[in-house]
Amino acid sequence: MKLDICPVCGSKNTFELHPSTVDLKKLSFTYVKTPDSGKTFRSVRCKNCTHVFCNPLPKYIYKNYEDVVDKQYLKYTDSIIESAKKILPIIKSYIKSGKMLDVGCATGEFLDKAREYGYEVEGLELSRWSSEIAEKKKIKIHRSLLNSLSKKFPNRYDVITLFGVIEHFENPALELQYIVKLLKPGGLVVIWTGDVNSFSSKLFGYNWWYWQGQHIQYFTHKSLALVAIKSGIKHLFTKTYPFVATYSLLNNSLSRYKTRHIIMKLIKPFFLLKARWILYIPGEMLWFGIKSSKISKRKKH
Repeated sequence: MKLDICPVCGSKNTFELHPSTVDLKKLSFTYVKTPDSGKTFRSVRCKNCTHVFCNPLPKYIYKNYEDVVDKQYLKYTDSIIESAKKILPIIKSYIKSGKMLDVGCATGEFLDKAREYGYEVEGLELSRWSSEIAEKKKIKIHRSLLNSLSKKFPNRYDVITLFGVIEHFENPALELQYIVKLLKPGGLVVIWTGDVNSFSSKLFGYNWWYWQGQHIQYFTHKSLALVAIKSGIKHLFTKTYPFVATYSLLNNSLSRYKTRHIIMKLIKPFFLLKARWILYIPGEMLWFGIKSSKISKRKKH
C-alpha cells in the first residue's frame, strides 16, 4: 500500500476512514445506479486539513472516462440547464463576457446556455460519446488533459468551470495549477463539489450520495480553499448549488436507498403542485475563486 500522504496539504497525519469495498470489475463511471454504485476505494482523512482522499488507486484511472457511454446522464440535462440559469447571472456579475472553458463539460448543456449569456464557449471532455454530442451543438471540444491544454493555451480563458469534476482528480492541486495557467489574470474559477463535513454527509454517513467509486477526493470548505490558494486561486465566496429536481430525476438519484419508495410517495404531492423544484441541499458547495494577487471590491452575494 502506498503511504497515505494528503494530496491537499502534504501531511502524513492521517487515518483510515473506510476500507475499500469496490470491485474494480464492477466500478461504474456513469450515472447508472447499481447495487455497487456506493462502493468505494479505501478512504483516508487528513487530520491536518480535514480533506478525505482515496488511496491506493489504480494507475491512469482517468482513462476509464474515454469510452464511457452514459445515456442515463441525459435524464439530468434539463436540470443542468435550469441550474445554469441560476449560476450564470452570478458569473456574469464578475466576468461580463469573454472565453469560458467548462472542464468535464459532458454533453455541453451548461456551455450551450452560457453562450446565450454572451460567452465564447469551449469544453474539455474525455468521453468520446459525450464530446460528440456536445460538438453537435457547435461547441469546440478539447479531448485532452488539462496539462496538455495549459501548454497550448496559456492565459486564454476568462472563466473556467468545474461542475462535479474536482472529486475525480487524482492530484487536485496539480490540476488546479494547470487551470491557473489557462486563466487570464483576474479570471474566475467556479467549482461544484460536495462538502464531506456537511450536515447531509453526517446525516447519511457512508450512504451519502457522494460516496461512490468514481469519486476519489472528498473536500471540505477548509481543504478546498487550501488547495485552491496553494495553486494560485483566491477564494471569493461559496454558495449552495441550485439543484433543479423533477420527480423522475429524484426517483433515479435515490435508487441506491432502500427507503426510496417511501420517500417518493411522501414527496409526490409536491410534484403534483409543481413539476420542478429548486433544492438547496446542505453540502453542495458552489465555490467561486479568482486568479489575482489583489481582489477588487465587488458586490457581495
